[in-house]
Amino acid sequence: SGLFAAYFTLRAASKGPWSPADVAALRTELDAMLAGAPAWRGAHAGVYAVETATGRLLYARNADDEFQPASTLKLLVGSAALDRLGPAFRFRTTLALGHERPPVSGDGSAPSPVLTFGGDPTFSRADVVAAAAALPGGRLSATYVDDSAFDRTPYANGWTWDDFGQAYAPHVSAATVDENVIDVSVAPGASAGAPAIVTFDDGGPVVPSEDDAAAAGCDAPLDFVRSEATTGPVGSEDTIDVAPFFGGCARVVGAIALQAPRESVGVPMPDPPRAVAALFDAAVAKRGLGRDPLDRYGTAASSERARHLDLPALAVDPPLWSHESQPLAALLGSRFWIPSDNLFGELLLKALGLETGRKPGTTEKGTAYEKLWLRTIGVDPATVTLADGCGMSQYDRITPRDLVAILQHDWNGPSRRTVLDSLPVGGARGTIEGVAGTAAAGRVFAKTGSMMHVRGLAGYLATLHHGAVTFAFDVDDWNGDYPALAALRARVLARIVTHQSAADATAR
Repeated sequence: SGLFAAYFTLRAASKGPWSPADVAALRTELDAMLAGAPAWRGAHAGVYAVETATGRLLYARNADDEFQPASTLKLLVGSAALDRLGPAFRFRTTLALGHERPPVSGDGSAPSPVLTFGGDPTFSRADVVAAAAALPGGRLSATYVDDSAFDRTPYANGWTWDDFGQAYAPHVSAATVDENVIDVSVAPGASAGAPAIVTFDDGGPVVPSEDDAAAAGCDAPLDFVRSEATTGPVGSEDTIDVAPFFGGCARVVGAIALQAPRESVGVPMPDPPRAVAALFDAAVAKRGLGRDPLDRYGTAASSERARHLDLPALAVDPPLWSHESQPLAALLGSRFWIPSDNLFGELLLKALGLETGRKPGTTEKGTAYEKLWLRTIGVDPATVTLADGCGMSQYDRITPRDLVAILQHDWNGPSRRTVLDSLPVGGARGTIEGVAGTAAAGRVFAKTGSMMHVRGLAGYLATLHHGAVTFAFDVDDWNGDYPALAALRARVLARIVTHQSAADATAR
């Protein structure tokens, strides 16, 4: 809509540039605020701020040190994608009919539905049903899921064991549905010590681990969750979690307090292509379409061919149904930067890799393009280490100066309005903690980054007296109190926002 971009521009209307005396005074004030601040004692910290209109340096503290960026790294893949893929880029999924070459039987086998995925992070179960509704009547053979647009590496290098099993770290696949997560509901049992009541969204029960006699049941594409959750005493701590499923089912563990309200927990799918095939087959079955008795592979839900489709073995007709996501410009904020969606970042990075190289799109191809792109905007690629598209990797590193360079490029290019409309806004939209109730509220348009021992923020400030400021505020190797750090950061930002020259202050 452009409303937030217009709002920022209005609030950043400048009364005058920063004079040398203004800059000197600001540096003195910020040094005094940050020197020895208890909130980041012992941490590695960096701050870099420039006048947006001119790029002139306002403040620098460890600006060229490399920091672990966490989700501020999403600024890089989003901005590079706007330039390379374009704001009108859409993820596309298609359904076609394929035919065996040569036919299975003398009179011809039934056609096979072929779902071809391009990594759409917004594709849903409703879209699966819509695809099945587009099939013509008649017999069908096995469903094939073509996920070959991207490689089949489920995680980026440097993700930690603690990430696996969490809804924020699902398997990365070109074939994606409901962000590759299944939601289960957890409610307390009848008494303390009783098993918790764990159900799927459709109301079906999640099997307790001790009742699951057949370990092979975990190989099912949708029924892969087991429960070990219990009921704790009234008022006890909620410890419900999902344990990683390596070597077995995903397990809901921990305890929920007696009389506590029901809660929802997301569980990553262990094999998204097979899950998509199973959902599609279920939708086909509801339509009453028959399966070819000559099908040699069973249903797609149990077929390895559903995952590893060899397209040359099929003659595939033109698509009879297609689904396109909203354009990248519309998704950048609502589905990526504001909710800080990790899967979106990984899929967008692989889409960059697919665009700039031969199939499949990979993380490595995507990061190789990012480094080339960084060089074009004046950033030395040697100052970054890129391992993923979302910032969860322990290997990622970038400098405050580099983050500001990315944001300056966005400001000075055709994507300024899109970027401003897509960033969280302190005190108004997203989760920029510590800003509400300060002079910076409604004037900070920035991307957050949070991990264990890491806090980052990078974006734009609409100052009261000097126009827009572009900044990055990075902290890692930190083991302090987050509310205290957020308050310190907010004070720094508010001081930049409110700073005025001595002459203006006197005139007031």
